Amino acid sequence: MNAGHDGPDRTSRIKRAPHQRPTDLAHPVQAGRAGSDDALCDTRAVSSPNRGRSTEPPIEQVIARLDKAQLVEVIRTATERHSDVERVVRLLAARADGDLAALHAAVDQGLRTRRFLDYRESMAWADAARPVVAELDKVAVDVPSRELVELVQRAIGHVVKVIMHADDSSGLIGDVALELLRVHAKACDAGVADPVKLARWMIRFRFEDQDFFEVDPVRYSDALGERGLRAYRQAVAESASPRSFAARYAHERLAILDGDIDELVRLLGGDLSGAHQFQRVAEAMVELDRPDLALDWATRGIEKTSGWQIANLYDLACNLHVEAGTPSEALRLRRAHHERTPSGSTYGALRSAAGACDAWHLERDAARQALERADRRAFVSVLLDDGDDELAWEAASRCGSDEIDQDLLLRLANRRQLSHPAEALTVYTRVVDAILVETDRRAYRRAVQILKQAHVAAHAAGETDAFAANVARLREVHRRRPTFIATLDKARLTDT
Repeated sequence: MNAGHDGPDRTSRIKRAPHQRPTDLAHPVQAGRAGSDDALCDTRAVSSPNRGRSTEPPIEQVIARLDKAQLVEVIRTATERHSDVERVVRLLAARADGDLAALHAAVDQGLRTRRFLDYRESMAWADAARPVVAELDKVAVDVPSRELVELVQRAIGHVVKVIMHADDSSGLIGDVALELLRVHAKACDAGVADPVKLARWMIRFRFEDQDFFEVDPVRYSDALGERGLRAYRQAVAESASPRSFAARYAHERLAILDGDIDELVRLLGGDLSGAHQFQRVAEAMVELDRPDLALDWATRGIEKTSGWQIANLYDLACNLHVEAGTPSEALRLRRAHHERTPSGSTYGALRSAAGACDAWHLERDAARQALERADRRAFVSVLLDDGDDELAWEAASRCGSDEIDQDLLLRLANRRQLSHPAEALTVYTRVVDAILVETDRRAYRRAVQILKQAHVAAHAAGETDAFAANVARLREVHRRRPTFIATLDKARLTDT
């Protein structure tokens, strides 16, 4: 339910002479913020010398040797110290008695709150709610009943109200609601729900209570039966907002139930001007178990539309060909897609399709040429993926000053270090300089981590003096950055 993005990276341009050879690789580097892996750079595993060597038996064996009185003592002590353990014990006892009263109380106590929950409180609330949801799930499997269905509906209503008064950026409370919806459907599968009441709840929940969770009449069709579906259709038809998303969704799903292809094309395809419209129609045909029509709509979308979403149509069509036992047709489509819009992803998909037909050796050169013309950074990256390190280094040396970013440069250097450590050392040095354009702890940690790699390369190349001189240069240039100097000192990169 949440999304985020990082800000733009700053850049530092390093010019390269026109006559420079691949062995003098020097490129501009994107000086960006450190990635999430940077937090791992300085992490050290802490373990006991005896870890993994315990001679104690598994806890299950220990429990099995306890008698009833001892187990009662353990459980009583645990319930006194932990309220969640007490709740589980009471719910287990209530389930054994077939009594929903305790579970009803747990739903009202554990799945409601009247105060606003901030980000951290939301995560804690969701974690505390899970035992109640788990118990509802177990009862839905063991002893489903009409009363349980109504109780789960009550629980869902509680959680939806909590979401509306909480910072659920993590999506964890939303996950609780989704799990409750799955429990609800599972309980209804037992045929215990009143069909008409179920239809009314589905309409009220989707049209009135909230607008971010769906209840699919296709999923509930068995539980609804003819009576319930009739009531559901009537309620949708009488909806006060017939053009709302909820009403449109309901009509689309009813068309799936009816197998009404013309209605699905009208509802899902619209004016058929975009790839996503053809995709929705094709996916509906898949759901109707009509792969022939699905392939036809996907192919028509490929021929008549453009844009990034067309990739989904190629994927859909290729998967249908593979399922139909015609991998050569999937290969043909993958080739066409790569020639049409070459990228690292289309190259990878073509390689996989060709591999399935034992034909990659026939496709590879043309695929690489198309990618190099369109995206030289992606070309270098796939060469590394293919294990062609020398070709990747040479291709990188031909790239322009803004085509190779920091991450790719490091990949190149890491591969180059084994065979040509001096060249890798040059790249490490330039990347460190670019990273230190930023003035924050993450940048410092990342720069020092790369200096450690450079230190290894310097030893392998016999250039320890040059490395030491570069570290001294960094100390002088950044002498007014005490945090960086402290991080550098901690790394102990000197050989003296």
